[in-house]
Amino acid sequence: MYVDTLKNKRARTVPLVPVVVPMVDRWSAGKAPDEWLFAAPEGGPLRETNWQRSVNWREAKATIGRPELRVHDLRHTAASVWLASGADPKVVQRVLGHPTAAMTMDLYGHMIDRNLWDAAQRLRGTAGARRDERPDDEGGALPESHR
Repeated sequence: MYVDTLKNKRARTVPLVPVVVPMVDRWSAGKAPDEWLFAAPEGGPLRETNWQRSVNWREAKATIGRPELRVHDLRHTAASVWLASGADPKVVQRVLGHPTAAMTMDLYGHMIDRNLWDAAQRLRGTAGARRDERPDDEGGALPESHR
């Protein structure tokens, strides 16, 4: 659970991949349900600068050769990976805290272009198209001899 104090102050549920659950269980052991999982030294939410220091963010960026990487870029990466892998845009919208799925798709919709081509390929045999045809740049099909 994360309380977004910058925009809407609403709690949001963020799914965890199974490998992360035991880590969260360890970190939350002995904490009250309303306590921060990662608290600042003086209490309250952990600020980004404190987090960056605690995880050696500069060193991590240097190690992967991406010195310009921002923490917020991780959010964009997650959204892009979810949508590109076929996640429901409404689910991604809820995780990101966007007010609408339309906003999510406006920002990340380009990530599903590959999914559209995959869907078209699955329908190929049902629409009467010959197997030796492929899509052209106009959304139609070019015979093998015209490629």
